[in-house]
Amino acid sequence: MLIRWCAALVVLCPLLWTSQAGAAERWSGLVETIFQNYGREQGMPHPVPVALAQDGDGFLWVGTQGGLARWDGYRFRSYQPDPKDPGSLPDSYIQTLHADPKGRLWVGTSAGGLVRYDRDRDRFIPVALGEPGEGRTHVGAIVDDGSGGLWVGTDDGLGHLPADATAATMLRYDEGDPGSLPEGPVQAVLPDHEGRLWVGAQKGLARRDAGTDRFVPVRLPISSDSQIGVTALFEDAEGRIWIGTNRHGVYVIEPGIAEPQALVETEASGLDIRSDWVSAIAAASPEEIWFATRANGILAVNPGTKSTRRIRHDRTLPGSLAHDDVWALLRDSAGSMWAGGTGGLSYHGNGLGAVSTIFGASDRANGVTGADVYSVLAARDGRVWLGFISGGVDVIDPTAGRIAQLRPDSARPETALPKDIVMALAEADNGDVLVGTFHGLYRIDGKTHEASLMRVSPGRDPREPVTTLLIDDGILWVGGVKDGLWGLKLADKDHPVVFGPADAAQLNDKKIDSITRGLGQDLWVGSRNGLNRLDLATHTMERILADPADPMALPARFVSSTLLDRQGRLWVSTFGGGVAVMIGRRPDGRPMFHRLGTLDGLPHINIDKLLLDGRGQVWAGTDDGLAVIDPTSFAVRALRHAEGSALLDYFTGSGATDLAGEPLFGAKGGLSVVRGDLLSDWTFRPPVVVSDIRLGGNPVAPTRFNGAGSREPLVLTPDTNSLAVEFSALDFSAPERNLYAYRLDGFDRDWIPTEASRRLAAYTNLPPGSYTLRLRGSNRDGVWTERDVDIPIRVLPAWYQTVWFIIAAVLAALALVAAVVRSRTAYLRARQAELERQIVERTADLSAANERLFELATIDPLTGCANRRHFVERANDLIALSRRLEAPICLAIMDLDEFKQVNDSYGHPAGDEVLRMIGRTSREHIRATDLLGRIGGEEFALLMPNTDVEGAHHFAERLRDAIGAEVADVEGTILRITVSLGLAEMRRGESFEQLYARADAALYAAKEAGRDRVVVDAAAE
Repeated sequence: MLIRWCAALVVLCPLLWTSQAGAAERWSGLVETIFQNYGREQGMPHPVPVALAQDGDGFLWVGTQGGLARWDGYRFRSYQPDPKDPGSLPDSYIQTLHADPKGRLWVGTSAGGLVRYDRDRDRFIPVALGEPGEGRTHVGAIVDDGSGGLWVGTDDGLGHLPADATAATMLRYDEGDPGSLPEGPVQAVLPDHEGRLWVGAQKGLARRDAGTDRFVPVRLPISSDSQIGVTALFEDAEGRIWIGTNRHGVYVIEPGIAEPQALVETEASGLDIRSDWVSAIAAASPEEIWFATRANGILAVNPGTKSTRRIRHDRTLPGSLAHDDVWALLRDSAGSMWAGGTGGLSYHGNGLGAVSTIFGASDRANGVTGADVYSVLAARDGRVWLGFISGGVDVIDPTAGRIAQLRPDSARPETALPKDIVMALAEADNGDVLVGTFHGLYRIDGKTHEASLMRVSPGRDPREPVTTLLIDDGILWVGGVKDGLWGLKLADKDHPVVFGPADAAQLNDKKIDSITRGLGQDLWVGSRNGLNRLDLATHTMERILADPADPMALPARFVSSTLLDRQGRLWVSTFGGGVAVMIGRRPDGRPMFHRLGTLDGLPHINIDKLLLDGRGQVWAGTDDGLAVIDPTSFAVRALRHAEGSALLDYFTGSGATDLAGEPLFGAKGGLSVVRGDLLSDWTFRPPVVVSDIRLGGNPVAPTRFNGAGSREPLVLTPDTNSLAVEFSALDFSAPERNLYAYRLDGFDRDWIPTEASRRLAAYTNLPPGSYTLRLRGSNRDGVWTERDVDIPIRVLPAWYQTVWFIIAAVLAALALVAAVVRSRTAYLRARQAELERQIVERTADLSAANERLFELATIDPLTGCANRRHFVERANDLIALSRRLEAPICLAIMDLDEFKQVNDSYGHPAGDEVLRMIGRTSREHIRATDLLGRIGGEEFALLMPNTDVEGAHHFAERLRDAIGAEVADVEGTILRITVSLGLAEMRRGESFEQLYARADAALYAAKEAGRDRVVVDAAAE
């Protein structure tokens, strides 16, 4: 077996090392360009973004038809015109945006002219274009002039704004001057690397060569004599000039060739670029330039080969382009692409090539027909067979797309697939494909694709489910749901059974999910109750059961897939136990496993499928994305949306590695194609910026501390001695994964970590003095940025904290003491001492009595927790505070399981001891900010401020485990108690009583589900 396995590798290796370009060509007609879409839900002021720019600090600016917005990865900050504020925007319709080499943002509006954003004062400075009083000024283009100034295209011509100037000089069309600008509004301007200036206007294109002041018309090759409106200009890295037009497509001027050439669309998309209105052009990568069109999405062009592909909105796909009406394009500092248009803002991350997504049930003519891919077969001819959860099979050519479709037909049960789950696929030696469905096993003719129902054995119902298939050495192995494992000689006409029910009785369970041929005579069979090793020579079975408590044993019962790596080791994926790698055997012969779980980096503990890629790396499809595992070091790297894994929920056993060494994973929503050679580390180091500052609750211009930063300190007066600073690391690829921390030098000893959802450094009542607030952030992989943001802070003293007041107070005190000493006699001093002693004693007694009264009024004497009345009062206070801070807060209701049996069996003293143990254990585990109370009987309540439902769920599970590990000793009898918890997160506008009712309902659900668990209110999940 080992020789045959190694020989197969030798045959496949030349195919596995497919070039990157070849891999892209194989799937380019099927994979989707994945986007993350943003709109009003994230705070964008208008649903149609028409202009994009990234400033020197790293903020993304979005100009819309209804205002300007700044994006920090978490929320939009909106800017609107305000007639009462001269520093506001002059117009809400933003036409164009531009960031100059100094990182300053310039804003061109539809009717309000040109303004520059002053980040230090958080306001806009107008720039004069043309003569004052000329009316509406529409700005259509802004570009650098190469000397620190700007070229500004307007409806009135071309403006030139020299460096540091406050007004622009205008060049205009002159009908009598053939060397003037083209006629009409200037819509596009491009200074190229040779010093030439290209100007696109409503009625044509002109070029001004370096060293001249005359424009030369550049005619585009069209059949009519009419002038073409030029709407976009772009120079690529090779010096090509790309020209976008209004409904006449795209043209390119190659280096050394004077005449423009029309671009011809090469993809059979049913569209014609020659009639497109091109609104923007940007380089998405060295190999691809994107052209935004106003009705047909984005045209992606390889600048060298001129091959094209369309990126369009697909209403059936959640991650498609937001809309086909695209106005603006931008490549940001991380190399990711942004597209703005009618449907909102679309983001396509850089570095997504390692995982490509083929969505099911898309609008593609040759695409995958089924929505959910439940089984995958990589055939020997290079084609890929996909079985669907809704029934039926597609045959996919990675280059040409779908070439065949086997539709289910319940009316022909003998000659057509049933309309039910296709659970397994396998290829026979003659090229036929065997299809395991929930209603039997079918053979598909490899040439005609005709289907026929197979009968495994007279003793097996042909309609029984088939969950997994393996063909090895001419034996067809069939796994079922109710009858375990069958082995048939496939080549013989009657398919004699070589392994049947009598043999399968040795299995540890009859529900089979995986079959893998091992080394020697081993056949590995995974079931819902562990793992089995079948000796093919003797038909004896070794049953390997799970033991979660043994770190070297199989971690969970449900074995979803098995895999043999290049070292011959067995890898086992499980539901609930992660991955286990068999690394040897113990002295008593039992297998030893090395476990990998979420603490090792797996994105989820449920693993659906393991596959080996062409480089020998192990890939895992999970219930929350993909992961790649180094088989040597066992290092795990999780892949989610940011790495291109648009599909996150994969199916058990659904996957195969194709002849190119690409793992293919079937998932809810389609198919993931993995190209491990394209996986690289995320090296982008985002800038950390201040996005908001509040002094005493009042806003202060925050961005002056970004970049080189301002050294002028923030001054906190005694009336405004509170500080709140919001900050962000501008890694837009997965901002929820960025890490954050802050430290106030002179006040904090260590860095204080904070979550991405609450990036706020807040302080109140700081002592007078000078401080430095340091802010830091990471990229999505947790790598901290090289430079922190430093904000100098000066806290001014109140009048009673000044040096002069303190000196005066000391002098006055000294004078008073001297007067008292001189005026008092020894008798009075003694009398005073006696009186002071009595006062101290009585005060102590009174304080002790007051403390005891307070404790009796607020504390439950048995458990030491807050009583019900005190808990409700404090809970309402904490909820009110959370609303003011807009912070999350969660409530857990905890009830002891089967507590009545304790009282009935051991008496109420035993019950009291259990309650004391519960109170003590709970108090030891909660935070100082949490509120714990005994509500009544065996019911407790826990209020967790500044905690979202995910964090509260994690804490509740820890508390439940801690209580379950404790015991109560009642006169030598050891009692163990479990608890059930119901958890809910406060909603906006909700009262404490409503929150309590939802948490109590979740507790009831926990009781109904079997106790000893935490159930989260369904609305909070």
